[in-house]
Amino acid sequence: MDNIKILFGRKIRELRKKQNYTQAQLAEKVGVDNKHISCIESGKNFPSPDLISRLANAFLVEPKDLFEFYHLKENTNLKKGIIEMISSLSNYELELTYKYVRTFILK
Repeated sequence: MDNIKILFGRKIRELRKKQNYTQAQLAEKVGVDNKHISCIESGKNFPSPDLISRLANAFLVEPKDLFEFYHLKENTNLKKGIIEMISSLSNYELELTYKYVRTFILK
């Protein structure tokens, strides 16, 4: 299972790069030392609730959006999650899921 600190750090790095901020620029924007941003991105530190709010403001997102990192998980964990979701579907839901996947993923 992926560590939340590591996933959160990956999300911050992803958002920072999308905004074309350096670690120093982001650190200045949220009022912390750039080494603290580095430690957050590497999963060594986890920000306080106040810093989470300031990070969200810096990226112009809701704080909850900083915790949407399912796409950053390791592939094996993603596959395991998909299998777990599929295993609990009814036959009808499974058929719909198959059609959806076939329509949007397979060509």
